[in-house]
Amino acid sequence: MSLRPAAAIAAATALSASLALAAPQAASAAPAATASAARAATFIVPTGGATTLAIAPGTAQVLTDNGISVAPVSQAKVTGKGIAFPIQGGLVNATTLAGRITHSGGLMFSAGGKDLTVRDFTINTRKGGLTAYVEEVGKRIRLLDLRLGKAKVDATKKRVKISNVGALLSDKAAAALNDYYSTDLFAGGLKIGTATVKARIKVLRG
Repeated sequence: MSLRPAAAIAAATALSASLALAAPQAASAAPAATASAARAATFIVPTGGATTLAIAPGTAQVLTDNGISVAPVSQAKVTGKGIAFPIQGGLVNATTLAGRITHSGGLMFSAGGKDLTVRDFTINTRKGGLTAYVEEVGKRIRLLDLRLGKAKVDATKKRVKISNVGALLSDKAAAALNDYYSTDLFAGGLKIGTATVKARIKVLRG
């Protein structure tokens, strides 16, 4: 289930790619960049919106069959299309697409009388992954690996929508979940689902 939030972040990664479409000095200008141009870099700043996660039906059924439930916490909310996580902020270089996109809210997994809460999802566009803070262990881990090959982007100078972003459970997250719940149910590369990001953005030029 942390699978869903991860998907959300995957979508955010696609977001950074779309950001270049909204900025006139996007990646295509990189080859001609000079030292002065580098100093005047263009950045994309997400200012609001939400990422909605939809878990893969097959994965959802397996979790249910194995007695694992999940519920949104904090600002995350259930909608007709999945679980929505508010976009909190971030900063992405429009030329290199390197940066981070942050979210509020999270998910609580429950099974066998044990709860596990993951929250404050952050997408690292350079590393192509989604991290989350795990309350029970007091640290941030890489939760999802993002797949953007089939992502669809619709962007303007003020808004961006990224859909069909794939999210796979990372090897480290799978190992952590198996250890915490004393199971072998989770595996790295597990298809968690897809995500759709709808964000408001602004462009900053150095």
